[in-house]
Amino acid sequence: MSTTDDSFSVTHDPIEIQRPALKERWWHIMDTWKVGIIPLPLFLLAGVLIAIDCLGGKLPSDIVVMVATLAFFGFACGEFGKRLPIVGKLGAAAICATFIPSAMVYYGLLPDVVVESTTKFYKSTNILYLYICCIIVGSIMSMNRTVLIQGFLRIFFPMLCGEIVGMIVGMGVGMALGLEPFQIFFFIILPIMAGGVGEGAIPLSIGYATLLHMDQGVALGRVLPMVMLGGLTAIIISGCLNQLGKRYPHLTGEGQLMPNRANADTQSSQPTVSGKTDVTTIASGALLAVLLYMLGCWATS
Repeated sequence: MSTTDDSFSVTHDPIEIQRPALKERWWHIMDTWKVGIIPLPLFLLAGVLIAIDCLGGKLPSDIVVMVATLAFFGFACGEFGKRLPIVGKLGAAAICATFIPSAMVYYGLLPDVVVESTTKFYKSTNILYLYICCIIVGSIMSMNRTVLIQGFLRIFFPMLCGEIVGMIVGMGVGMALGLEPFQIFFFIILPIMAGGVGEGAIPLSIGYATLLHMDQGVALGRVLPMVMLGGLTAIIISGCLNQLGKRYPHLTGEGQLMPNRANADTQSSQPTVSGKTDVTTIASGALLAVLLYMLGCWATS
């Protein structure tokens, strides 16, 4: 369309809307649609490949296949819990990732080949120990040294008092219910306070089996329910406290031990460290975790 007068002429051309290229749309899906941390296309591909192996009656138990299998089922359960109303914001993702697989195995909803391969993988590799070592080392090494030292000194006494009060309250409630003090302390209180399966239940069951001359499976069966109950309670309470902190920001330090004084001091006194990581840094951290685990095994042997 053209409009002309005595002084000027303007021509309006139709506007062409450029659609994003196929490559751009693909990477948009990869970056936007995710199940946990896995892009949706890769998640679907993993599900198809796992289903093919299960239909074939053989799912390899090597680390490559099992990492994909565990990630598929774990992130699927976590994503389901995260999308639940109300409880999804109170830690339902971790709860579902913990309890749904156990329930599926108990009710026979998982193919036997998946259960057998997963069991064989865990027993042959002890990968849970590596995972726990990496979590502990990564958590400690990623914190500011000054903040870690000062924060530990400030929370040590309250933490110690909390441990003592927890023991006293646990013993009191157990004895009020008519339980034996030995059973209360060693099979209820200590497992809950030890925390976790790999760093709590398994080492305790090994120690109990040696000291009490009982099978480790029996000891683990008595310890594990208490650990899971304690973990479930901790997740729910942590979720409630997280929501409370979001509603009243002045009650939280946003994950920092000393948000007021220590962080300001360390920022002014320590040189700036680049947040970039490379393969060598990750490999060094993993090696440190493994060496600390070997040192712990040597110390307890």
